[in-house]
Amino acid sequence: MKKFGIATLTAFVAVLVITCSKSGATPEEQLLSQTPNPDRKVQINTSQMEDDLLSLINEHRASLGAKALLDSPETYKHAEDHNEYMISQNKLSHDNFDSRATKIAAETNAVSIGENVARHYDTAATALEGWLSSSSHKSTLEGSYTHTALSISLDKEGKPYFTQIFITLE
Repeated sequence: MKKFGIATLTAFVAVLVITCSKSGATPEEQLLSQTPNPDRKVQINTSQMEDDLLSLINEHRASLGAKALLDSPETYKHAEDHNEYMISQNKLSHDNFDSRATKIAAETNAVSIGENVARHYDTAATALEGWLSSSSHKSTLEGSYTHTALSISLDKEGKPYFTQIFITLE
């Protein structure tokens, strides 16, 4: 059974890497990295925005009959580290997802892992709208995952970067 779970995870990661880790920016990635109000200066409390966005996501999932995502504290560091990576590269990406997923699976015994990223949205509601406007990100958000970690980090200009990692635990 354990080999089947690892094989399933490996196949899932391979499919996700193929579908999410393209070298060029797809139209969806361009949409998710646009600055909705480029001249608008706002102060963002990242912790509050994380809570607000997760609440909105769970409300959306409930409206579809899906269960609320539970917190995965051990996965949060991976989401936070990926935000810092994207900030250092000044780009939106799923770079190194396979490595991140392998570490998360080893630490949590997750049987499936997904990820959504975005940047420059200044409210939780606009970030959710962006993810729901992207078929691949919407599919992940609405997937049969059980747990999540959502990190929002600010770049040096105060613009937010978002990484949400979704996992399914046995």
